[in-house]
Amino acid sequence: MARTAHLVDVARAARTLLAEATDAPPPTGSLAECAELLGELQALVNVATALQDTTVVALAAVETEVAEDGTLVESRHAPGHVALDAPAIVSGVLSVSSVHAERRVRDAVRRAADGSAGTDTCTGLGGLHRAMAVGRLDAYRAQVAAHELEEMPAEVAATVIEALDPWLDREDGPGLRRRVRRLLSRISPDLLRQRAVRARSQSSLQRWVDEPGVDTWHGTFPSEEACAAWAAIDALAHQYLADGTCERIDRARARALTDLVTSNATIDLQVVLTTARGAVADDRTPPLPTGTPGDLVEVSGGRAGDPVLVDRAWLDRAIERTFVSGRDPLGRPRLLPCDPDTGAPVDPTGELSSTAYRPSARLAAFVRARDQHCRFPGCHVSARFCDLDHVVAWPTGPTAARNLACLCRRHHRVKQRTGWTATLHPDATMTWTDPTGRTRTTHPPTALHQAVLPDRGTDRPPPPTIHSLVLRDGPHSTLEHHLEHEAAGPFACRVHVVRPSVPVSCEARPHPLPRRARASDPPPF
Repeated sequence: MARTAHLVDVARAARTLLAEATDAPPPTGSLAECAELLGELQALVNVATALQDTTVVALAAVETEVAEDGTLVESRHAPGHVALDAPAIVSGVLSVSSVHAERRVRDAVRRAADGSAGTDTCTGLGGLHRAMAVGRLDAYRAQVAAHELEEMPAEVAATVIEALDPWLDREDGPGLRRRVRRLLSRISPDLLRQRAVRARSQSSLQRWVDEPGVDTWHGTFPSEEACAAWAAIDALAHQYLADGTCERIDRARARALTDLVTSNATIDLQVVLTTARGAVADDRTPPLPTGTPGDLVEVSGGRAGDPVLVDRAWLDRAIERTFVSGRDPLGRPRLLPCDPDTGAPVDPTGELSSTAYRPSARLAAFVRARDQHCRFPGCHVSARFCDLDHVVAWPTGPTAARNLACLCRRHHRVKQRTGWTATLHPDATMTWTDPTGRTRTTHPPTALHQAVLPDRGTDRPPPPTIHSLVLRDGPHSTLEHHLEHEAAGPFACRVHVVRPSVPVSCEARPHPLPRRARASDPPPF
């Protein structure tokens, strides 16, 4: 305990010292001196990350238990043991998501808790931690190497890390990845093949909300399936370019993908309108959203917890298909009352409550629609994969919306651990307190306070983006200016940067280039 307190004091002193240096004027040394300072600061970050890994290992080895006299006591296990609630505590301390915290604990244990050969805690990755501890390796490149050695036998991993050691302080991430794969192909090609087979069997497609109004998809597919699918997408995309449907090939491919998918599926879309509780007494004639086609309207439910921006004309068509009478095709009210402050759907009459332990189908659907994902801080597991937990244990707590919350299986178990408390408030916010006394509050996704971005007819498409070859305010050669301001137009100039003695090749253009940028000239950079 004395050593831990000493390290806390050292960390605070180092932070104070660096904060004072940050507040001072920027360094004014030579190029070599600034480069040396940058390298030393990175080494400092690497050493601090290694010490953080060691601390995570120590934290994960602590279990909080109830003694015979009812007091809470801590028991420490050997390094490599991971308590069930360790990632949840790390999530609160570092203010990171639940998934990130779980990965952080796993990575730290694999690197910093590498046991002796033949033991259960032996991972073979101790060499990565030692390189970080002396400043030679950063956390990103260490994770790249560790990921390539996932599920490899410890002796194979140790052999690869030992062979990789000369390059740990001078090779970038992709370079380390290639070297690890080459080493594995020589040391254990069968294991590398098993990894490829496993990766192909675990191919997946994921989606999340990204920039306003767009979603990002990330998919991994067996190479031969991806090849055929890409050919179909690319062919349709070129048709869209030819007929003027899209102006850019990347946008055309995105449109082609969604068109190909939706043309082979039947989509039943349901729209539910929301209003503040008590705002409208008669739900038979709800006020429809106002606006004009072209507006971007924020709606929820497209993805758990993340509102999305959709075109108003699309929303109008969806509403028309859904609300053909006073109620939608599933018999639900056209208006969903919500808490005026948090925007969470509410059950004002309490008619969905039950005296039984298991909630009814309507109550379960209501709670899942309200929460949309696990209610533990930083966790985004979809509600359909979560348990419905009685926040106050049944029968002391009722089976009602005011006492039910969606929790994934891991955080359902964490809530039951010693030292954890959770409180569900009437406005559907939920407060969590961990064994260290840290308190965090989660808020239900709002179904009320959505934005409307009106179409005022003044939108202008942004100019094509091309990476600058020099600093934004730096001097530009004629060729650089041409690349930034004209190369993305309909007549692109394809430039190959080569040695000055070799000429630069360009496609023909409808007008000659300025004298200093002709193809016969050597590159000016």
